[in-house]
Amino acid sequence: MSAGELERDYLPISAVAEVLYCPRNFYYRVTEGAREQNHHVLQGKFEEERREERETVSRPGTVQRRGQMIASERLRLIGIVDALEERNDIYPVEYKKGEAGDKIHDQVQLCAQAMVLEEVLDRPIQQGYVYYGESRIRVPVEFTEDLRELVLKTIDTAFRILESGEIPEPVNDVRCTGCSLQERCLPSEVQFLHKKGEAPTRPLPGVNLGRVLYVDEPGAYIRKSGERLVVTKDQTTLREIPAVNLDEVVLAGQVNLSTSAHRMLLEHEIPVSFLSPHGNYEGRLQPACSRNAVLRIAQVQVHLDPAARLQLARQFVAGKLANMRTVLVRHRRTHNSEELVRAIRELSASAERATGATELAVLRGIEGMGSRHYFSVLNSLLRPDLPFAFERRTRRPPTDPVNALLSFAYALLTKEAVAALGVAGLDPYVGFLHEAKYGRPALALDLVEEFRPHHG
Repeated sequence: MSAGELERDYLPISAVAEVLYCPRNFYYRVTEGAREQNHHVLQGKFEEERREERETVSRPGTVQRRGQMIASERLRLIGIVDALEERNDIYPVEYKKGEAGDKIHDQVQLCAQAMVLEEVLDRPIQQGYVYYGESRIRVPVEFTEDLRELVLKTIDTAFRILESGEIPEPVNDVRCTGCSLQERCLPSEVQFLHKKGEAPTRPLPGVNLGRVLYVDEPGAYIRKSGERLVVTKDQTTLREIPAVNLDEVVLAGQVNLSTSAHRMLLEHEIPVSFLSPHGNYEGRLQPACSRNAVLRIAQVQVHLDPAARLQLARQFVAGKLANMRTVLVRHRRTHNSEELVRAIRELSASAERATGATELAVLRGIEGMGSRHYFSVLNSLLRPDLPFAFERRTRRPPTDPVNALLSFAYALLTKEAVAALGVAGLDPYVGFLHEAKYGRPALALDLVEEFRPHHG
């Protein structure tokens, strides 16, 4: 079979409107399969499900058929028409939950549906309607030559984005407000990095502990019951949680998860992280990863380029040391001592040396010395009334309460880094500062370095 005979890719008709509204949104939805939802998305889906309960609606002089699948080989489009009405003529109706307005992207989506219908039905369609739920009115849309030309140009733009594999620039305007992809897109942050905007507002922590299920009871068993997770032990129910109320599940130690619970969590795109009995990160059950293979190839190419890899590794280490220094400077206000001043001075010098390191081995040595200075004064920062002290950093296993808390906090931080990298489409196991070893999430550990002082 020749390449020309292979099945061609079809673009969802709804994606045409997304290209016009926000090309970056289109890229994430179509190229990477992003499925983040917020209350706007869920409300739209709920209204769509209510409409689809009745496939055909008949009124005097009008027949309305809902949820009609259509496709065009010429335009390479496929999709569902919300409603196809017949009243003297035939025309599509598109339902939107928002307020009515002169929204060109909605008009383009409706016109694209009409152009596909013309090919399917072999008859011209002159107009259609967009129904806006909040305004409760229909807005007529005439399919002019200019609108049809805009549809064709938008389709060309869509396929150009798909073929290039490049992420479009963020719009960073009112369209970003309420967008379910805002945390993935980071429009203000990206524009600031590209020197095209002001510094973004400092982000708040993204972990909502109320929506994360932590289970560390040895011998606990988690099963599925309807659309709920049930945690039991020795035939006693410890907890029941609706899946819709969960963002993540974290299992520590000897906790069992049933196959049906596994599948439900994957269907709801709820990741599961596994920690050892000592709190070390072991792995993650993750819904389908990003389809952005081009990005991961570029990541591996940078990993294999010694100069590029060293440049990134320097930034991780310099950032970590600078953050360690910042933590100590803040504590100096209430815990001033010669040892603390010395550690601050040494961390400043280490951070400066890190930016000029010429080898990864040297850079790791600088990072190790900087960490040693930081931990050398950590005990003096603890409250004197605490029933434990800190002597030195120990791992595998941690030998005292402080080290146990540090290891557990770092494990949780690593899990969050793995999740964030998965959302971004990067491979968490191919890093730059840390060596790639089997089972080690090297890139996640790279990211964690800069945040260790704030979690410790």
